[in-house]
Amino acid sequence: MDDGSGTSNGTRFGITEAAHHGDERTAMLGVLQRQRDLVGWKLRGAPDEVLSSVATATGMSLHGLVRHLTNVERSWLRGVFAGQQELVYDWTEEDPDAEWRMPACATMVGLLAEYAAESRLCDAVVTAASSLDVVSVQRDLSLRWILLHLIEETARHLGHIDLLREQADGSTGEEPSE
Repeated sequence: MDDGSGTSNGTRFGITEAAHHGDERTAMLGVLQRQRDLVGWKLRGAPDEVLSSVATATGMSLHGLVRHLTNVERSWLRGVFAGQQELVYDWTEEDPDAEWRMPACATMVGLLAEYAAESRLCDAVVTAASSLDVVSVQRDLSLRWILLHLIEETARHLGHIDLLREQADGSTGEEPSE
């Protein structure tokens, strides 16, 4: 089992461990995947009724955070960086906050599956790029900058998830221990 201590990303307790001696792209994708994995770990196994019982005063919810992270990755990597057309988002120009309002049929299991699927599509864009220095199609930003921004965004929202999950059912923890 590869635990990330070499040149490739590994896993510890089911969570990605970024390559300790990997190249820049491998390490950055590993750090981003670790944050994604921790989002899933923090939210799996609790009933939707419990997870939807808490929100901030502005309406930020656990379900909404996962949906937001899915949209953000799609936007930055497939839209802004790769210039893919016909992408669908859960927000609109008329309603930029629509992604935060959950349809009644939304489940955390479904949202996490959509997040994982989108992450795989986004990772394919990153691995297909010739270099982290490649500039995005839609903005004057390098792939390196976009990846660092996504790591920051995901980690920041993981902190929100930590707080909301603790409020929902008292669950705490930084990472799985087994």
